[in-house]
Amino acid sequence: MRWKSMNSDEWKEWKDWYRESIREWKQKYRKALQQWRKQYQEWKTQAAPKGSLPLLPPIPPVPPLHTLSTGRSNVVASRIGDEDLQIIDMLVEADVFSTRSEAVAYLVNEGIKARQDVLDKVASSLREIRGIRMKAEEEVKKLKEEIGLVESQVEKMQEEIEEGEEQEKSCSACDRDLSNLPDDITRCPYCGTELEKE
Repeated sequence: MRWKSMNSDEWKEWKDWYRESIREWKQKYRKALQQWRKQYQEWKTQAAPKGSLPLLPPIPPVPPLHTLSTGRSNVVASRIGDEDLQIIDMLVEADVFSTRSEAVAYLVNEGIKARQDVLDKVASSLREIRGIRMKAEEEVKKLKEEIGLVESQVEKMQEEIEEGEEQEKSCSACDRDLSNLPDDITRCPYCGTELEKE
């Protein structure tokens, strides 16, 4: 959780940004309501002398909360169901959010807040797992020292293996690193060059 790792200056900066975003949103909402009230007064003056009622001015849309999402910088691809997508599109169409991305980011954030109890348990378990992992790594290091396998030799062997993998997994045309791609990729995703079979 990023907010737990913030120092006091970062926390203050975030709070100030959040307050400013809410203040701007409220101002936009007040302005929209004031415009509607003016339209409503005009409607009343037109309706009184004629005796027939013209169409009531439409209620202004609620300004989107997009100013609250400017702190987002991470991209996460996700597959969602049709019903969830319909809800997201409804929020965008109603101008609650200006994009699907903003709607999803808001809903994810609210889901995290709503299930903080579960996330706290996961975080606690993860701390325990990390502690166990560190102990295991220390034990492995001791065993390596006991059998005479020096750490620098292990690191050298790992570097040689990684260098060999990097050379084998790069595009011959654009020289981009392809080591993170699946082995069954036949074309470079960056330049489209057909890759040599190993």
